[in-house]
Amino acid sequence: MVGSSDFLRIFAMVFHIRASDHGATGMTPFDIAILRIDAANGEDPNSVVVDGSSRPAELIYSERMTAMLARLVPEASEALQLAARAQHLRRWTIARDSYPMDRAGYHRWRGELKRRHAEWASAILSESGIDAETIARVASLIRKENLKTDVESQALEDVACLVFVQHYAADFAPKHTHEKMIGIVQKTWRKMSEEGHRAALALPLDPGVRAIVEAALATAARLVHAPMALSNVAVILAAHGDRGGDDPNATLFRHCAALRATGTFHSVSAGILRGEPVLEDAVRAAVASGAACLAVYPMFMAEGYFTRKVLTQRLAALEIPVDVHVLPPLGADPRLPDLMRAEALVTAERVGVAAHTARLLIVGHGSKIGPASAEATRMAAAAIERAGGFARIETAFLEEPEFLEDALRRDTATPTIVSGYFSGDGLHAAEDVPEAIVETGAAAIYAGPIGRSERVSEMVRTAISSAMTGG
Repeated sequence: MVGSSDFLRIFAMVFHIRASDHGATGMTPFDIAILRIDAANGEDPNSVVVDGSSRPAELIYSERMTAMLARLVPEASEALQLAARAQHLRRWTIARDSYPMDRAGYHRWRGELKRRHAEWASAILSESGIDAETIARVASLIRKENLKTDVESQALEDVACLVFVQHYAADFAPKHTHEKMIGIVQKTWRKMSEEGHRAALALPLDPGVRAIVEAALATAARLVHAPMALSNVAVILAAHGDRGGDDPNATLFRHCAALRATGTFHSVSAGILRGEPVLEDAVRAAVASGAACLAVYPMFMAEGYFTRKVLTQRLAALEIPVDVHVLPPLGADPRLPDLMRAEALVTAERVGVAAHTARLLIVGHGSKIGPASAEATRMAAAAIERAGGFARIETAFLEEPEFLEDALRRDTATPTIVSGYFSGDGLHAAEDVPEAIVETGAAAIYAGPIGRSERVSEMVRTAISSAMTGG
């Protein structure tokens, strides 16, 4: 078994860069750390063939972890990126058969792997000039500490599971019976978050693996929690919080009132990340009211930074004493494109525009730090285009190309219906979009933000009801 001092000598011979050299080379400590991790994993005597070339197995694994992390968490911290790269650091040096070949031996082996991976990674990061706080964080992530409450630790687990399903399950399957593989997939599924589940189902899987996944899910409970009587469920509509507009958060409050009026749930309230009522206060009030379960519905248009990180971290920090079910956001509802199309057609008819001659311009927020917002907007536009009804469908954004003003100026003559891919009437939906139409002089009519539609309330109600009852 290789000790830390031996290990450092091995990779020092492979990669001769000192932490003090990074200024001269133009490389950051992070860059140096990645190269050192790769140099260490490049020593793996086991190899795999990828794209016709034979390469070290653990080096390939680390690259796959990095690629999957970039797909799942585009804005991942440096600590999480380093932990993903070092997840299997020099794993071949601790063989499974060096421990008893029983269940207890397996768990001892896995525990030793986590400890040694963290130890070896810490040594590399220190030699690379990474700060002590980041080193400690990376080690904690590799050891999978606080898996149920730490968002980044769960993200790393999701990534590892996704890499297994996409890249290794096909070779793993022939070594086991079909029933055994179904059990393995079910265990893997239970380790993952709901976001991880959605990512897994979207992967381009080997047909045999996909059949196993489908069989596993068909025989396992799909809900995170057991079905719950809706009268015991407290609903919290979680939102970012409007900036600007004549009546901030008015749309959110109207949806709360509409859901409350149905009498379906124990209670319905708003929980705002940046504004009032504050999310934490809404959760505490719901728990104090005697609800047996919380259903948190994100009034967001994409699975982005706020839903993946901010919302989940703030909920985890509360140590809520009842079950909490966080649903996919409004923008992920497959019924939303049909609703947007219907609202746009109504707008066209109202203003006397023949829809089949008009352009439908779907405008989303966009982002400078991640692709989630733009991808969700484009997916909605593609679904509307498949349904037909307009001469053409285009997308534009407020914070990334193609910007709304440019899309409007590009064609000021064609009758255009602008549909806002927004959940409320904040600064962007209520002010930025109408101002852009006026300033560009385009022949455009604004249908408003889709989140303002009265039909959204019922969409939210049925989504929560289905998720909590299994219906």
